[in-house]
Amino acid sequence: MTRTHDSSTFADHARAALLAHACGDRFGAPLEFVKDASVRTRPVHLGHWTDDTHMSLYLGEAILEHGPGPLESDRFGTLVGEAFVRWSHDPLTPSTAPGNTCLTGAARFERERDWTTSGVRESDGCGAVMRIVPLALVYRDDDLIEAARISALLTHAHPNAVEAAVAGAWLVRAILETGRLDRALVEEGIRWLDGPWHQGGEVAASLRAAIAWAVRDEDWLDEEAIPPGDGGWRSGSALGLAVAAALRWSEDLGLAVEKAARIRGDSDSVACLAGALLGASLGTAAIPAEWLDTLPQREEIAGLADRLLGLAS
Repeated sequence: MTRTHDSSTFADHARAALLAHACGDRFGAPLEFVKDASVRTRPVHLGHWTDDTHMSLYLGEAILEHGPGPLESDRFGTLVGEAFVRWSHDPLTPSTAPGNTCLTGAARFERERDWTTSGVRESDGCGAVMRIVPLALVYRDDDLIEAARISALLTHAHPNAVEAAVAGAWLVRAILETGRLDRALVEEGIRWLDGPWHQGGEVAASLRAAIAWAVRDEDWLDEEAIPPGDGGWRSGSALGLAVAAALRWSEDLGLAVEKAARIRGDSDSVACLAGALLGASLGTAAIPAEWLDTLPQREEIAGLADRLLGLAS
């Protein structure tokens, strides 16, 4: 990958990836369990963000604790596990709709102190991919892939969850480094999923379907068109639907996030991923001002992005 951004643009787009992630999470939260056609039209009253953002903040703190230099896998896994334990005991956590798999992984790590076995093997829910943005702000190349794998395994040990976390983190980093989000970039990620990233999962199929859907120029995301067709509750469909929205409405972050949220499924997770992808692509100026102006803990989120970038540099 060849970086086309200068350093100030890279920093702005990296900050936007984390901020737009939180904005998408917050926009999708009121729509998450709407199962009928009203999800397309009902008004959204912005409240607080959910566990998608909350776990991202804790993951970012673990990255900062690890510090600069090459990734030390076992130490990193332990630090992330400890961060997720703190997250599980945070008084805010019960109000953020935490996922059962994430809570189970954190509890197992707290008991056994082994990040390699704490994850739920049967679960490919989207909890592992929803929180990947901080990884992409610091790590690159092999360290990024390993960090994403470890972060996923702490809670979700299913091959699909690991593949989605790796592919999602790589996409955000690739967008930051190349300054582009297009079909060719997603196809490159698919080739890696078919090769060294393959864990026995099916996330490459989800991304292929996302590309195919995006060129159809439809007005609403088709939940069933992106495998496994469950509307983003599972990791492959969450990343696939977010990529489909980002490709389809690639020049309008606000519209893409809204379309990503107005699905019959995991609205906040799909919307936060779409926001992250387009924040990385378009920068902070593309985030609707009313979203940023009222974003809970906006300064803390932006400050975390800046601290992560400082660590990377």
